[in-house]
Amino acid sequence: MTGAEIQSLILRLLSQRNIDTRLGHGRHYLADAVRNAVPTANQPDYRQIMEGVWSLIGQGLAYIDYSQSATENWSLHLTASGWAAANDEEINPDDPAGYIRYLFHEVPDLSETVKGYVHEALHAYNTRLYRASAVILGVASEAAVLEVAATLGQTLQGKEAQRYMDTINARRQNYIAKFEAFRKKLESKKSALPQELTDGLDLTMNSVGDLLRVCRNDAGHPTGKGVDRDDCFIHLRMFVRYAKKLYAVKACLESLETAGA
Repeated sequence: MTGAEIQSLILRLLSQRNIDTRLGHGRHYLADAVRNAVPTANQPDYRQIMEGVWSLIGQGLAYIDYSQSATENWSLHLTASGWAAANDEEINPDDPAGYIRYLFHEVPDLSETVKGYVHEALHAYNTRLYRASAVILGVASEAAVLEVAATLGQTLQGKEAQRYMDTINARRQNYIAKFEAFRKKLESKKSALPQELTDGLDLTMNSVGDLLRVCRNDAGHPTGKGVDRDDCFIHLRMFVRYAKKLYAVKACLESLETAGA
């Protein structure tokens, strides 16, 4: 099991209220409960579980109750943020393994490049490096847009395609210019896209995409502007719907390309 998967498992177990969460001395009650919750072949060792416990504490998702005089009876409990992460039925960046599972389920065609940036943005968030998270998530957004933009170029022909792709592929061209070229060209293809996809597409592309871009720029330059946890939390959640919309557009454009549109 990965560290993120172990953290996710501990969160789920702590939320059940029916396990012994004492850290123990000699006998490791909580660790035994964690190990018993998975098949023998996949059981994490005690060191991995301890790392997961301290990672949750470091993220502010759990705390040690040391009110008992006997240290073996000290126990681990969820904070309010921990309860939210454990019980959120949609998606919660505080549960990194759960977030990644949900993202990959909702956007199965997500490229390896974008996956890598999202993993890093999520890790930065969970280690409280919020500016770093904002920058990397902005890069993930840019990478996803450019992939869709390249697919759009394959539906064009002749000089139109050449001019468009020259802009998209230009190494010295700034991202805003590339995005604007993509947005305008996509507008000309909207009539060929299904209505359920075009509904809210402008809002997603312009508002959410621009928000991630601006936050990335503010955090990535010496502006002095900070990025707090709440902002990162919201942006990571928005990214899932944003990426889902983008890759749905990509799939439709690929079908147009196949049909020779």
